[in-house]
Amino acid sequence: MKNVKKIILVLMIVMISAPFVSSQLVKQALNPEVSISESPFVSCGSHHLMEIKDQSTPGYMNAQNEHLESIVSNSELEKQQSNYSERYIIPVVFHVVHNNTAENIPDSVLFDQLDVLNACFRRQNPETANTRPEFLPLVGDAQIEFVMASTDPQGNPTTGITRAQTSIEHFGGILPYSTSQQAQIQQWVNDSLFINIFRLTSTSDGGINAWDSTRYLNIWIGDLRIFEPQVNNFEELVYLGLATPPENHPNWPLTPLTDVGIYKQGVLMHYVAVGSNNSLSYPSPYQQFNRKAKQGKVMVHEVGHYLGLRHIWGDGNCTEDDFISDTPNAANHANWACNQSANTCTDNINGQDLPNMVENYMDYSNGDCQNAFTFGQIDLMREVLEQDRPDLWTSVLLVGIEENQLHSYQIYPNPNNGAFTIRLGDVMETIHVQILNTAGQVLLDAHYSNTDSIHIRDYFDAGVYLLKVDNSISSPVFEQIIIR
Repeated sequence: MKNVKKIILVLMIVMISAPFVSSQLVKQALNPEVSISESPFVSCGSHHLMEIKDQSTPGYMNAQNEHLESIVSNSELEKQQSNYSERYIIPVVFHVVHNNTAENIPDSVLFDQLDVLNACFRRQNPETANTRPEFLPLVGDAQIEFVMASTDPQGNPTTGITRAQTSIEHFGGILPYSTSQQAQIQQWVNDSLFINIFRLTSTSDGGINAWDSTRYLNIWIGDLRIFEPQVNNFEELVYLGLATPPENHPNWPLTPLTDVGIYKQGVLMHYVAVGSNNSLSYPSPYQQFNRKAKQGKVMVHEVGHYLGLRHIWGDGNCTEDDFISDTPNAANHANWACNQSANTCTDNINGQDLPNMVENYMDYSNGDCQNAFTFGQIDLMREVLEQDRPDLWTSVLLVGIEENQLHSYQIYPNPNNGAFTIRLGDVMETIHVQILNTAGQVLLDAHYSNTDSIHIRDYFDAGVYLLKVDNSISSPVFEQIIIR
């Protein structure tokens, strides 16, 4: 069993800051051992938050270690199985909080991001072809899928998207100090940074309230930058995203944080980091992320955290790890690179000393090379859903399903604005889709091959329609679609 000393409570991907002093003020406060004159570096807000919390609640980090060891030792995790009896379906609500038009990202980006989540968690994204041979026996399909919520907490139809305009320009907050005030900046980070960011999750604080976190995966989208008026009005982007574990999660309970009452369950994202089709760009000095973090993989990483996963390198050196036996140790994160020659620690995984797994979604590697979860990681995420979030998901039974048999499908969002996705239970060799109006006229008649997802983007007029889905084996199934 691997040695774990650092537990992830609020898990974040942290931006590399610009190679000049003004962009590293908060970053150096988060990691005082790094000089602001050094090269840019990547750190994790989750570990920094836990260090801050441990200062106010001595023994906090040790308590989290004990929680993690307890659940792992009492559970049959890391079964290294490639087949599961159920597919877990998780409803998602996107909360878009915008101060200006650019931040109010369109529905098409959110639909795309959901597609990326599903492709990655189902191991159906094209980058899987780049998994190195030594890792192929260790990786697979998590059988976890995400759909737009179709009803809100009150039972009303919804698209799974909420939007609110806000007067807040920078949810990271306003840093009132200059480059010479590092002690004050450190204290500001300890006292204010995370509270500022979590304003996204509160309507009264300029964001949007969470929907019932036991029933929905809440994903907030907004501007996570920090405004620095005393440093040439610099806008420092420290986090691409962050995630919290489920409420009442036995591994990492949030009880010590409820004294401030602000940490809501879900994922928080910087608006530029959402989707693979997002037309927005990172400004100077963050241009490198227009290539490295524009594939929608940032949210895949964050949802992995939300479902219980740690960073693959364990936020430490070779002696500290993620507690998953089939992920190789690493001395540090990948620093947004895809260095497949790196082997920074000695492992024994099925008798092999494996290299650093830059393919893993839980590293800080370039999105171009991220393509896999290991079975150990998958088992942990499924265990978290089964034991800690039983009301979050519904399931589709997979055992005994005949090949190409159409047993079930889902439509999301429904109601919608004319753009929606049909997700099938399994990959179908042939599928026939028709959409009819209330007069029985066929408005869409199409055949699809070798797919488990069909994207309809014909933007029908508002109204009620009938969807008919069938193949050459199964009887047709029908669903009502509401377009607003």
